[in-house]
Amino acid sequence: MLKLALLVACLCFAPSGAAADEIRLANGDRISGQIKGRAGDRLIVATPYAGEVALDWRQVVSISTTQPVEVMLRGAAAPTLGTLQPLYGGGALLVAPDASAAEIALEDIAYLNPEPHRSGLGTSYEGRATLSATYTSGNVESERLYADAELTARARLYRYSLSGKIEQREDPVLGDTSAWLVGGNYDRFLDERRFGYGRTSIEHDEAKDVDRRTALGAGYGVELLDAPAASLSVRGGLDYVVVERFVGPGEEYPAAGWGIKGSLRPKGRKVELFHEQEGFWNLEDTAAVVVRSKTGVRVPLIARINAAAQLNVDWERRPAPGRASTDRTLLLGVDYTW
Repeated sequence: MLKLALLVACLCFAPSGAAADEIRLANGDRISGQIKGRAGDRLIVATPYAGEVALDWRQVVSISTTQPVEVMLRGAAAPTLGTLQPLYGGGALLVAPDASAAEIALEDIAYLNPEPHRSGLGTSYEGRATLSATYTSGNVESERLYADAELTARARLYRYSLSGKIEQREDPVLGDTSAWLVGGNYDRFLDERRFGYGRTSIEHDEAKDVDRRTALGAGYGVELLDAPAASLSVRGGLDYVVVERFVGPGEEYPAAGWGIKGSLRPKGRKVELFHEQEGFWNLEDTAAVVVRSKTGVRVPLIARINAAAQLNVDWERRPAPGRASTDRTLLLGVDYTW
């Protein structure tokens, strides 16, 4: 105990030099800058010479911080505020603002500066809005504008998201047509990975002869990956679908529903690849299936603005009479994130 107290005193009164955090890697490299956070296998460090860099946490052997950071240990209910100083053997000394200290192992650190939903102390919000020029093929051949937006809120125990998209088309045969889709999800987490969910969506598309397609359902999902570099969630359950058409007869049926949402940021790059899909398989007429998907890439431009290229594909195995089964929409535009 006396030895630990002397070490803390030395650290507190030692000259600090340049006010920068320092990370030492297994190969001997030293990275200086400001630690922004750690989640998954990535430690994000802001450097004056290369901007933000992502380091492989498994290669980190020591950390030294000049300012307090929030340290959340595995199994802890909340993070602890303090500075980190390296100890021999791959450990660290966590020094609290009141000068109390504790030895910890780097492998026991779950997060550094965790987001509010990870720390359990609040809710994290993120959103995206996209404006694109489009080219559509299938039930219409058109070029027009497309916009969509999504807001997601995440706390430790729950997550909800609201989304919407609208597309105005100009077709030489059908004239001006419109399509829009709004939806919402509520996920209740059973643990860090598993969740139960409820979801609903309403779709309108004149070209598909769909005045309203309303779906309401619930089920079970799993976060297979949840890190800044890669995320993937899958869900499946039961939905009830009601379709009202402009011309053809309406229908309603129970459906097996599913959803997939994933993104990938290749190592060392800020480019994001993404894919989202949701589907409904009619349980009364198993030949009828509806799938909506979007796949694309986002490339940073400035600040929170990205260039985006995206392909939306809507597929109905049994469409309305006289309608095509597949609609493809190619989008080129920009999106704003917050």
